[in-house]
Amino acid sequence: MSMPPNSNNQITFHENTAQKDGLPILFSNHGSNPFGRYHFLTEKAEWKGKLLDVSALRFVPQHHRRQKLFLHVYYEAYGGFVFSWGPQLSQHKKATEEACPQQSVLGNFQVEVRKKMRNHEKKEAIEISSSSKKKKAANQSVLLCCKIFFSESRSRAPLDAIERAARLDPETVIVNKFEDRAYNRTRFTLVSYVIHDSTGSAIYSPLQQTVLAMVEAAYGTINLEQHAGTHPRLGVVDDIVLHPLARASLDEAAWLAKAVATDIGNRFQVPVFLYGAAHPTGKALDSIRRELGYYRPNFMGNQWAGWTMPEILSVKPDEGPTRVSRARGITMIGARPWVGLYNVPIMSTDVSVARRIARMVSARGGGLPTVQSLGLVHGENSIEIACMLLEPNRVGGDRVQSRVEMLAAQEGLDVETGYFTDSSPEMILDKYLNLISANRAE
Repeated sequence: MSMPPNSNNQITFHENTAQKDGLPILFSNHGSNPFGRYHFLTEKAEWKGKLLDVSALRFVPQHHRRQKLFLHVYYEAYGGFVFSWGPQLSQHKKATEEACPQQSVLGNFQVEVRKKMRNHEKKEAIEISSSSKKKKAANQSVLLCCKIFFSESRSRAPLDAIERAARLDPETVIVNKFEDRAYNRTRFTLVSYVIHDSTGSAIYSPLQQTVLAMVEAAYGTINLEQHAGTHPRLGVVDDIVLHPLARASLDEAAWLAKAVATDIGNRFQVPVFLYGAAHPTGKALDSIRRELGYYRPNFMGNQWAGWTMPEILSVKPDEGPTRVSRARGITMIGARPWVGLYNVPIMSTDVSVARRIARMVSARGGGLPTVQSLGLVHGENSIEIACMLLEPNRVGGDRVQSRVEMLAAQEGLDVETGYFTDSSPEMILDKYLNLISANRAE
Protein backbone atom coordinates (compact mmCIF):
# COMPACT_ATOMS: atom_id res chain seq x y z
CA MET A 1 0.00 0.00 0.00
CA SER A 2 1.46 3.40 -0.89
CA MET A 3 0.59 7.07 -0.69
CA PRO A 4 2.25 8.92 -3.64
CA PRO A 5 2.78 12.68 -3.33
CA ASN A 6 -0.04 13.52 -5.77
CA SER A 7 -2.49 10.81 -4.88
CA ASN A 8 -5.53 13.08 -4.54
CA ASN A 9 -6.74 11.12 -1.54
CA GLN A 10 -6.47 7.79 -3.32
CA ILE A 11 -4.71 4.71 -2.00
CA THR A 12 -3.17 2.07 -4.23
CA PHE A 13 -2.68 -1.50 -2.99
CA HIS A 14 0.21 -3.57 -4.31
CA GLU A 15 -0.36 -6.90 -6.05
CA ASN A 16 1.02 -8.83 -3.07
CA THR A 17 -1.29 -7.21 -0.54
CA ALA A 18 -2.75 -9.78 1.88
CA GLN A 19 -6.27 -10.82 0.94
CA LYS A 20 -9.41 -12.23 2.52
CA ASP A 21 -12.52 -13.16 0.55
CA GLY A 22 -10.86 -11.68 -2.55
CA LEU A 23 -10.38 -8.22 -1.05
CA PRO A 24 -7.32 -6.49 0.43
CA ILE A 25 -6.72 -6.61 4.16
CA LEU A 26 -5.64 -3.59 6.16
CA PHE A 27 -3.97 -4.16 9.51
CA SER A 28 -4.78 -1.65 12.21
CA ASN A 29 -4.15 -0.99 15.87
CA HIS A 30 -6.82 1.08 17.57
CA GLY A 31 -4.84 3.16 20.04
CA SER A 32 -6.05 5.74 22.51
CA ASN A 33 -4.67 8.68 20.48
CA PRO A 34 -7.06 9.33 17.56
CA PHE A 35 -4.64 11.68 15.81
CA GLY A 36 -1.17 10.33 15.14
CA ARG A 37 1.69 11.91 13.23
CA TYR A 38 0.21 11.43 9.75
CA HIS A 39 -3.43 11.45 8.67
CA PHE A 40 -5.05 10.88 5.32
CA LEU A 41 -8.68 10.83 4.39
CA THR A 42 -9.16 8.52 1.46
CA GLU A 43 -12.31 8.49 -0.62
CA LYS A 44 -11.03 6.03 -3.22
CA ALA A 45 -8.96 2.86 -3.18
CA GLU A 46 -7.41 1.16 -6.17
CA TRP A 47 -6.39 -2.48 -6.32
CA LYS A 48 -5.26 -4.45 -9.35
CA GLY A 49 -6.28 -1.55 -11.57
CA LYS A 50 -9.83 -1.34 -10.21
CA LEU A 51 -11.43 1.22 -7.94
CA LEU A 52 -12.92 -0.32 -4.79
CA ASP A 53 -15.65 0.77 -2.44
CA VAL A 54 -13.54 1.43 0.65
CA SER A 55 -16.41 0.41 2.91
CA ALA A 56 -15.91 -3.14 1.62
CA LEU A 57 -12.22 -3.38 2.48
CA ARG A 58 -11.28 -5.87 5.19
CA PHE A 59 -9.33 -4.47 8.08
CA VAL A 60 -7.92 -6.48 10.96
CA PRO A 61 -6.27 -5.07 14.11
CA GLN A 62 -2.90 -6.44 15.10
CA HIS A 63 -1.46 -5.56 18.52
CA HIS A 64 2.27 -5.38 18.91
CA ARG A 65 3.35 -7.13 22.09
CA ARG A 66 5.08 -3.96 23.35
CA GLN A 67 1.92 -1.98 22.65
CA LYS A 68 3.65 0.54 20.38
CA LEU A 69 1.53 2.55 18.01
CA PHE A 70 1.74 1.63 14.34
CA LEU A 71 -0.91 1.92 11.64
CA HIS A 72 -4.38 3.17 12.58
CA VAL A 73 -7.44 2.77 10.42
CA TYR A 74 -10.60 4.67 11.30
CA TYR A 75 -13.87 3.99 9.52
CA GLU A 76 -15.45 7.35 8.73
CA ALA A 77 -18.90 8.75 8.09
CA TYR A 78 -18.15 9.45 4.41
CA GLY A 79 -17.58 5.76 3.70
CA GLY A 80 -13.81 6.28 3.71
CA PHE A 81 -10.94 5.79 6.11
CA VAL A 82 -8.58 8.06 7.98
CA PHE A 83 -5.12 6.53 8.15
CA SER A 84 -2.89 7.50 11.07
CA TRP A 85 0.75 6.57 11.34
CA GLY A 86 2.42 6.16 14.73
CA PRO A 87 6.15 6.00 15.63
CA GLN A 88 8.92 4.70 13.39
CA LEU A 89 7.94 3.47 9.95
CA SER A 90 10.95 1.13 9.77
CA GLN A 91 9.63 -0.89 12.71
CA HIS A 92 6.31 -1.69 11.09
CA LYS A 93 7.30 -4.70 9.02
CA LYS A 94 9.00 -6.38 11.99
CA ALA A 95 6.05 -5.61 14.26
CA THR A 96 3.56 -6.96 11.76
CA GLU A 97 5.54 -10.17 11.34
CA GLU A 98 5.70 -10.65 15.12
CA ALA A 99 1.96 -10.08 15.48
CA CYS A 100 1.07 -12.14 12.43
CA PRO A 101 3.46 -15.08 11.76
CA GLN A 102 3.99 -16.51 8.29
CA GLN A 103 1.75 -19.49 8.95
CA SER A 104 -1.13 -17.13 9.71
CA VAL A 105 -3.84 -16.84 7.09
CA LEU A 106 -3.69 -13.05 7.42
CA GLY A 107 -0.29 -12.47 5.81
CA ASN A 108 1.94 -9.38 5.97
CA PHE A 109 2.37 -6.09 4.13
CA GLN A 110 4.41 -2.90 4.17
CA VAL A 111 3.25 0.71 4.22
CA GLU A 112 4.86 3.80 2.75
CA VAL A 113 3.86 7.30 3.84
CA ARG A 114 5.25 10.07 1.63
CA LYS A 115 3.65 13.29 2.78
CA LYS A 116 2.43 14.99 5.91
CA MET A 117 -1.06 16.29 6.22
CA ARG A 118 -1.52 19.97 5.52
CA ASN A 119 -3.42 22.08 8.05
CA HIS A 120 -6.66 22.25 6.05
CA GLU A 121 -6.56 18.45 5.60
CA LYS A 122 -6.06 17.97 9.35
CA LYS A 123 -9.05 20.19 10.05
CA GLU A 124 -11.16 18.12 7.65
CA ALA A 125 -10.01 14.90 9.31
CA ILE A 126 -10.90 16.25 12.74
CA GLU A 127 -14.35 17.26 11.54
CA ILE A 128 -14.93 13.86 10.00
CA SER A 129 -13.60 12.14 13.10
CA SER A 130 -16.27 13.97 15.08
CA SER A 131 -18.90 12.56 12.74
CA SER A 132 -17.25 9.17 13.09
CA LYS A 133 -17.73 9.21 16.86
CA LYS A 134 -21.45 9.63 16.34
CA LYS A 135 -21.44 6.68 13.99
CA LYS A 136 -19.47 4.56 16.46
CA ALA A 137 -21.99 5.49 19.17
CA ALA A 138 -24.71 4.08 16.92
CA ASN A 139 -22.66 0.90 16.54
CA GLN A 140 -22.87 0.35 20.30
CA SER A 141 -26.37 -1.03 19.70
CA VAL A 142 -24.85 -4.00 17.81
CA LEU A 143 -22.85 -5.80 20.48
CA LEU A 144 -21.52 -9.28 21.08
CA CYS A 145 -20.68 -10.89 24.40
CA CYS A 146 -17.84 -13.42 24.48
CA LYS A 147 -17.23 -15.83 27.36
CA ILE A 148 -13.89 -17.64 27.45
CA PHE A 149 -13.19 -20.49 29.86
CA PHE A 150 -9.55 -21.17 30.76
CA SER A 151 -8.26 -24.22 32.62
CA GLU A 152 -6.47 -22.31 35.37
CA SER A 153 -7.33 -20.41 38.55
CA ARG A 154 -4.61 -21.30 41.05
CA SER A 155 -1.66 -19.49 39.48
CA ARG A 156 -1.61 -15.70 39.17
CA ALA A 157 0.99 -15.41 36.40
CA PRO A 158 -1.11 -17.03 33.62
CA LEU A 159 -4.27 -15.17 34.62
CA ASP A 160 -2.42 -11.86 34.76
CA ALA A 161 -0.93 -12.49 31.31
CA ILE A 162 -4.35 -13.34 29.89
CA GLU A 163 -5.91 -10.25 31.43
CA ARG A 164 -3.15 -8.00 30.08
CA ALA A 165 -3.86 -9.37 26.62
CA ALA A 166 -7.57 -8.72 27.12
CA ARG A 167 -6.88 -5.06 27.89
CA LEU A 168 -4.70 -4.31 24.85
CA ASP A 169 -7.60 -2.87 22.86
CA PRO A 170 -9.71 -0.30 24.74
CA GLU A 171 -12.63 -1.04 22.39
CA THR A 172 -13.03 -4.45 24.06
CA VAL A 173 -14.24 -4.38 27.66
CA ILE A 174 -13.86 -7.00 30.39
CA VAL A 175 -17.23 -6.88 32.12
CA ASN A 176 -16.69 -9.83 34.45
CA LYS A 177 -14.18 -12.43 35.57
CA PHE A 178 -15.10 -15.53 37.58
CA GLU A 179 -12.36 -17.62 39.19
CA ASP A 180 -13.12 -20.97 40.83
CA ARG A 181 -10.11 -22.34 42.68
CA ALA A 182 -11.70 -25.71 43.45
CA TYR A 183 -12.48 -26.31 39.79
CA ASN A 184 -9.17 -24.69 38.71
CA ARG A 185 -11.12 -22.83 36.07
CA THR A 186 -11.58 -19.14 35.16
CA ARG A 187 -14.05 -17.41 32.88
CA PHE A 188 -13.64 -13.97 31.34
CA THR A 189 -16.69 -12.13 29.98
CA LEU A 190 -15.95 -9.57 27.25
CA VAL A 191 -18.12 -7.21 25.20
CA SER A 192 -17.50 -5.17 22.06
CA TYR A 193 -19.23 -3.97 18.92
CA VAL A 194 -19.61 -5.28 15.36
CA ILE A 195 -19.00 -3.26 12.17
CA HIS A 196 -20.80 -4.11 8.92
CA ASP A 197 -20.01 -3.46 5.28
CA SER A 198 -22.28 -1.66 2.82
CA THR A 199 -24.32 -4.86 2.29
CA GLY A 200 -25.02 -5.27 6.00
CA SER A 201 -22.63 -8.19 6.47
CA ALA A 202 -20.50 -8.26 9.61
CA ILE A 203 -16.84 -7.66 8.72
CA TYR A 204 -15.07 -6.63 11.93
CA SER A 205 -15.23 -6.79 15.71
CA PRO A 206 -12.44 -5.84 18.13
CA LEU A 207 -13.32 -9.04 19.98
CA GLN A 208 -11.63 -11.21 17.35
CA GLN A 209 -8.08 -10.04 17.92
CA THR A 210 -8.60 -9.61 21.66
CA VAL A 211 -9.68 -13.23 21.97
CA LEU A 212 -6.69 -14.38 19.91
CA ALA A 213 -4.32 -12.37 22.09
CA MET A 214 -5.82 -13.97 25.21
CA VAL A 215 -5.59 -17.44 23.67
CA GLU A 216 -1.94 -16.87 22.77
CA ALA A 217 -1.21 -15.75 26.34
CA ALA A 218 -2.93 -18.85 27.71
CA TYR A 219 -1.00 -21.25 25.48
CA GLY A 220 2.22 -19.53 26.47
CA THR A 221 1.64 -19.86 30.22
CA ILE A 222 -0.60 -22.91 30.86
CA ASN A 223 0.29 -26.56 30.30
CA LEU A 224 -2.70 -28.91 30.34
CA GLU A 225 -0.50 -31.85 31.31
CA GLN A 226 0.18 -30.10 34.62
CA HIS A 227 -3.46 -29.14 35.24
CA ALA A 228 -5.88 -30.83 37.62
CA GLY A 229 -9.32 -29.85 38.88
CA THR A 230 -12.75 -31.19 39.74
CA HIS A 231 -14.46 -29.67 36.70
CA PRO A 232 -14.28 -31.43 33.33
CA ARG A 233 -12.18 -29.85 30.57
CA LEU A 234 -10.58 -30.80 27.28
CA GLY A 235 -8.23 -27.91 26.67
CA VAL A 236 -6.27 -24.99 28.07
CA VAL A 237 -8.82 -22.80 26.29
CA ASP A 238 -11.74 -25.07 27.05
CA ASP A 239 -14.70 -23.17 25.65
CA ILE A 240 -15.40 -19.91 23.82
CA VAL A 241 -19.02 -18.91 23.37
CA LEU A 242 -20.49 -15.86 21.61
CA HIS A 243 -23.86 -14.40 22.61
CA PRO A 244 -25.70 -11.59 20.80
CA LEU A 245 -26.46 -8.52 22.91
CA ALA A 246 -28.68 -5.51 22.24
CA ARG A 247 -29.57 -5.45 18.51
CA ALA A 248 -27.02 -8.05 17.44
CA SER A 249 -28.23 -11.29 15.86
CA LEU A 250 -27.23 -14.91 16.34
CA ASP A 251 -25.86 -14.83 12.78
CA GLU A 252 -23.36 -12.16 13.81
CA ALA A 253 -22.33 -14.22 16.83
CA ALA A 254 -21.88 -17.27 14.58
CA TRP A 255 -19.80 -15.24 12.10
CA LEU A 256 -17.35 -14.22 14.81
CA ALA A 257 -17.25 -17.70 16.37
CA LYS A 258 -16.29 -19.24 13.03
CA ALA A 259 -13.68 -16.55 12.35
CA VAL A 260 -12.06 -17.13 15.75
CA ALA A 261 -12.18 -20.91 15.24
CA THR A 262 -10.35 -20.61 11.92
CA ASP A 263 -7.71 -18.36 13.45
CA ILE A 264 -7.07 -20.68 16.41
CA GLY A 265 -7.01 -23.81 14.28
CA ASN A 266 -4.59 -22.35 11.73
CA ARG A 267 -2.40 -20.14 13.87
CA PHE A 268 -2.02 -22.33 16.97
CA GLN A 269 -2.59 -25.74 15.37
CA VAL A 270 -5.23 -26.66 17.94
CA PRO A 271 -8.26 -28.81 17.02
CA VAL A 272 -11.46 -26.76 17.25
CA PHE A 273 -15.03 -28.08 17.40
CA LEU A 274 -17.90 -25.74 16.53
CA TYR A 275 -21.31 -25.92 18.17
CA GLY A 276 -24.66 -24.18 18.22
CA ALA A 277 -25.30 -21.58 15.52
CA ALA A 278 -21.62 -21.72 14.50
CA HIS A 279 -21.96 -25.39 13.47
CA PRO A 280 -23.40 -26.18 10.01
CA THR A 281 -26.14 -28.36 11.54
CA GLY A 282 -26.43 -26.59 14.90
CA LYS A 283 -24.83 -29.48 16.79
CA ALA A 284 -25.18 -29.16 20.57
CA LEU A 285 -22.17 -28.62 22.83
CA ASP A 286 -23.04 -31.51 25.14
CA SER A 287 -23.27 -33.93 22.20
CA ILE A 288 -19.73 -33.08 21.07
CA ARG A 289 -18.44 -33.31 24.62
CA ARG A 290 -19.92 -36.79 25.04
CA GLU A 291 -18.26 -37.96 21.84
CA LEU A 292 -14.91 -36.76 23.17
CA GLY A 293 -15.25 -38.16 26.70
CA TYR A 294 -15.52 -34.78 28.37
CA TYR A 295 -17.70 -35.98 31.25
CA ARG A 296 -15.51 -38.93 32.33
CA PRO A 297 -13.06 -38.09 35.17
CA ASN A 298 -9.65 -39.70 34.83
CA PHE A 299 -8.16 -39.20 38.30
CA MET A 300 -9.38 -40.39 41.72
CA GLY A 301 -12.88 -40.88 40.34
CA ASN A 302 -13.82 -37.21 40.60
CA GLN A 303 -11.05 -35.16 39.01
CA TRP A 304 -9.67 -34.35 35.57
CA ALA A 305 -5.88 -34.32 35.38
CA GLY A 306 -3.44 -33.98 32.51
CA TRP A 307 -4.27 -35.37 29.08
CA THR A 308 -5.24 -39.02 28.69
CA MET A 309 -7.06 -39.09 25.36
CA PRO A 310 -5.39 -40.43 22.19
CA GLU A 311 -3.17 -37.88 20.46
CA ILE A 312 -4.98 -38.58 17.17
CA LEU A 313 -8.67 -37.70 17.45
CA SER A 314 -11.23 -40.23 16.25
CA VAL A 315 -13.67 -37.37 15.58
CA LYS A 316 -12.60 -34.86 12.90
CA PRO A 317 -12.52 -31.27 14.21
CA ASP A 318 -14.13 -28.41 12.29
CA GLU A 319 -10.86 -26.47 12.27
CA GLY A 320 -7.25 -27.33 12.97
CA PRO A 321 -5.45 -30.68 12.95
CA THR A 322 -6.65 -34.09 14.15
CA ARG A 323 -3.41 -34.47 16.12
CA VAL A 324 -3.67 -33.00 19.62
CA SER A 325 -0.97 -31.19 21.56
CA ARG A 326 -1.01 -32.70 25.05
CA ALA A 327 -0.02 -29.31 26.45
CA ARG A 328 -2.88 -27.40 24.76
CA GLY A 329 -5.67 -29.92 24.24
CA ILE A 330 -8.68 -28.98 22.15
CA THR A 331 -11.14 -26.08 22.09
CA MET A 332 -14.91 -25.73 21.71
CA ILE A 333 -16.23 -22.57 20.06
CA GLY A 334 -19.90 -21.79 19.59
CA ALA A 335 -22.64 -19.21 19.22
CA ARG A 336 -25.94 -19.46 21.04
CA PRO A 337 -28.64 -17.39 22.71
CA TRP A 338 -27.96 -16.35 26.28
CA VAL A 339 -27.29 -19.22 28.72
CA GLY A 340 -27.44 -18.93 32.50
CA LEU A 341 -24.87 -20.75 34.66
CA TYR A 342 -26.27 -21.53 38.11
CA ASN A 343 -24.55 -23.64 40.80
CA VAL A 344 -26.13 -25.05 43.96
CA PRO A 345 -23.84 -26.18 46.85
CA ILE A 346 -24.82 -29.25 48.90
CA MET A 347 -23.27 -30.01 52.30
CA SER A 348 -21.82 -33.43 51.51
CA THR A 349 -18.63 -35.00 50.18
CA ASP A 350 -20.39 -37.90 48.44
CA VAL A 351 -19.98 -37.26 44.71
CA SER A 352 -22.25 -40.21 43.86
CA VAL A 353 -25.11 -38.36 45.55
CA ALA A 354 -24.26 -35.22 43.59
CA ARG A 355 -24.38 -37.15 40.33
CA ARG A 356 -27.67 -38.77 41.23
CA ILE A 357 -29.28 -35.42 42.08
CA ALA A 358 -27.82 -33.77 38.98
CA ARG A 359 -29.29 -36.47 36.78
CA MET A 360 -32.77 -35.89 38.24
CA VAL A 361 -32.44 -32.11 37.85
CA SER A 362 -31.48 -32.23 34.17
CA ALA A 363 -33.85 -32.49 31.22
CA ARG A 364 -31.87 -35.49 29.99
CA GLY A 365 -32.73 -37.33 33.22
CA GLY A 366 -36.40 -36.37 33.16
CA GLY A 367 -36.04 -33.29 35.34
CA LEU A 368 -36.40 -29.63 34.41
CA PRO A 369 -36.74 -28.81 30.70
CA THR A 370 -33.86 -26.89 29.05
CA VAL A 371 -31.55 -27.60 32.01
CA GLN A 372 -28.24 -29.46 31.82
CA SER A 373 -26.47 -30.32 35.07
CA LEU A 374 -23.40 -31.98 36.54
CA GLY A 375 -22.70 -33.28 40.04
CA LEU A 376 -19.18 -32.25 41.01
CA VAL A 377 -16.90 -32.14 44.03
CA HIS A 378 -16.36 -28.52 45.06
CA GLY A 379 -13.69 -28.06 47.68
CA GLU A 380 -13.07 -30.30 50.68
CA ASN A 381 -16.49 -30.18 52.35
CA SER A 382 -19.12 -29.81 49.66
CA ILE A 383 -20.44 -30.97 46.35
CA GLU A 384 -22.18 -28.85 43.77
CA ILE A 385 -24.92 -29.17 41.20
CA ALA A 386 -23.53 -27.11 38.33
CA CYS A 387 -26.33 -26.18 35.94
CA MET A 388 -26.54 -24.70 32.47
CA LEU A 389 -29.89 -22.98 31.90
CA LEU A 390 -30.41 -23.04 28.14
CA GLU A 391 -33.53 -20.88 28.35
CA PRO A 392 -33.17 -18.92 31.60
CA ASN A 393 -36.34 -16.92 30.96
CA ARG A 394 -38.27 -20.19 30.83
CA VAL A 395 -36.57 -22.11 33.64
CA GLY A 396 -34.59 -19.90 35.98
CA GLY A 397 -32.40 -20.34 39.02
CA ASP A 398 -35.37 -20.36 41.41
CA ARG A 399 -36.82 -23.53 39.90
CA VAL A 400 -33.42 -25.21 39.90
CA GLN A 401 -32.92 -24.25 43.54
CA SER A 402 -36.30 -25.70 44.55
CA ARG A 403 -35.66 -28.92 42.66
CA VAL A 404 -32.22 -29.44 44.22
CA GLU A 405 -33.54 -28.70 47.72
CA MET A 406 -36.33 -31.25 47.29
CA LEU A 407 -34.00 -33.98 46.02
CA ALA A 408 -31.32 -33.25 48.63
CA ALA A 409 -33.90 -33.41 51.42
CA GLN A 410 -34.73 -36.96 50.29
CA GLU A 411 -31.05 -37.77 50.86
CA GLY A 412 -31.07 -36.05 54.27
CA LEU A 413 -28.72 -33.30 53.09
CA ASP A 414 -28.63 -29.54 53.60
CA VAL A 415 -28.47 -27.18 50.63
CA GLU A 416 -27.02 -23.69 50.45
CA THR A 417 -28.41 -20.90 48.30
CA GLY A 418 -27.24 -21.22 44.72
CA TYR A 419 -25.51 -18.54 42.71
CA PHE A 420 -25.12 -17.38 39.12
CA THR A 421 -21.51 -17.24 37.96
CA ASP A 422 -22.20 -14.25 35.73
CA SER A 423 -24.48 -11.22 35.53
CA SER A 424 -27.65 -11.02 33.46
CA PRO A 425 -27.47 -9.71 29.86
CA GLU A 426 -29.06 -6.45 30.98
CA MET A 427 -26.49 -5.92 33.75
CA ILE A 428 -23.62 -6.82 31.40
CA LEU A 429 -24.87 -4.33 28.82
CA ASP A 430 -25.14 -1.57 31.43
CA LYS A 431 -21.66 -2.31 32.75
CA TYR A 432 -20.18 -2.29 29.25
CA LEU A 433 -21.73 1.07 28.37
CA ASN A 434 -20.47 2.60 31.62
CA LEU A 435 -16.95 1.21 31.21
CA ILE A 436 -16.59 2.11 27.53
CA SER A 437 -17.78 5.66 28.26
CA ALA A 438 -15.22 5.96 31.04
CA ASN A 439 -12.45 4.60 28.78
CA ARG A 440 -13.18 7.14 26.05
CA ALA A 441 -13.39 10.00 28.51
CA GLU A 442 -9.82 9.39 29.69
